[in-house]
Amino acid sequence: MRHAFRVGLMLSVAVAIAPACTSLLGDFAVGEGDGASSSGGSSGGSSGCEAGLADCDGDGECETPVDADPLNCGACGAVCLDGGMCRDGSCSGITEIARGYPTPDDANGKHLFIYDDEVYWTAGEGVNGSVQKVPARGGPVTLLADGQNAPYGIAVNRHGVFWANLNAKNIMWVDREGEEDPKEIFDSSFATLGVAADDREVFWAQRSAGIGMPGRGSLIGQITMPDGWPDDRFHEDERASPHLIVLDEEFVYWVDRSARGTVNRTRRSNGQTDRLADNQSFPYAIAVDDAFVYWTNSPRSGNAGEAEAAVMRARKDRSGEPEALWTPDDDDVAHPSPDCIAVDDAEDGFVYWTDQGTPRVLRKRKDGSGRQQVLHEGGSPRGIALHGGFVFWVEEQGSGGVRKRPL
Repeated sequence: MRHAFRVGLMLSVAVAIAPACTSLLGDFAVGEGDGASSSGGSSGGSSGCEAGLADCDGDGECETPVDADPLNCGACGAVCLDGGMCRDGSCSGITEIARGYPTPDDANGKHLFIYDDEVYWTAGEGVNGSVQKVPARGGPVTLLADGQNAPYGIAVNRHGVFWANLNAKNIMWVDREGEEDPKEIFDSSFATLGVAADDREVFWAQRSAGIGMPGRGSLIGQITMPDGWPDDRFHEDERASPHLIVLDEEFVYWVDRSARGTVNRTRRSNGQTDRLADNQSFPYAIAVDDAFVYWTNSPRSGNAGEAEAAVMRARKDRSGEPEALWTPDDDDVAHPSPDCIAVDDAEDGFVYWTDQGTPRVLRKRKDGSGRQQVLHEGGSPRGIALHGGFVFWVEEQGSGGVRKRPL
């Protein structure tokens, strides 16, 4: 079923403010009051305070030294983990900028997206799922949507926040401030998964059946901006099980998570699709830079196991063969399971990924040279992104939350 989604009209109409919400972030309450969040006063902002100080307990006094306090490092509620020091408003190691929101039971993070110095993420396994955001430096959390049914892929552009509800089988929208009610912009008969966006278009991936099962209804869908007309016939593929997706100026890149997985690109102008890699083991996530496409292969339960795990790349111009940048042979851990992936822009830069099997956050040179570097070990890291000299990731289990560390 298709819906006309007129972004320009929706953004000009005032609607009811989102319900009040509360979350403990650090040692202060976030988002108390009539709105979804607040950047000052009782929610721990620094409005009216001298540089380096903030009112993090809402008593009207600027007594918190955010340039040196490891519980409020750089912003209220930004916590330096593992005994890290706070100097000049930056933690020496890992910083946790959000956690346990809106409730610990529904805090399971999935995927995240960074736009305009704000981190957006999806969380929750069932009908109490949520979509949230937090400033990249830390601070008040904004609850953009609650009561979502297994929110999964997420993307943001100047028109708003878009995400897929895996179990509800739809694509949703809300404005970036959470001032309007979330709206369904496409409902499907099949599971919706990855979402990617720029200011021109939004794309989503959809599979027809269970994990890795091809069939009629599997597709890459397109939503044009700003009118927002969904097109579920943009690229249909009965032989594939599309999962996560990413964009560049010309193409949508996506992984097929079926038994004989593939990596593909679909031209945005006409839906024509090319194969970049065949016979991949259960590919999960995908990223691109100017010259290459990168992806993770995860072990499939009940199959050969960790030997299938890999971090891969192939040339965008389809020359040469796909190559493994990392495999279990490069490591000394049991049961690795590469998950989400990100890549920096530098020609001699790094590819970053989360590994839920070990669990770790890692990086390695994009050309595969040298050893992998472990940036963090522990927790349950999943979605990953790069921004402003930091790597960010979302925690899937436990209290959930968003963490970062310098590159």
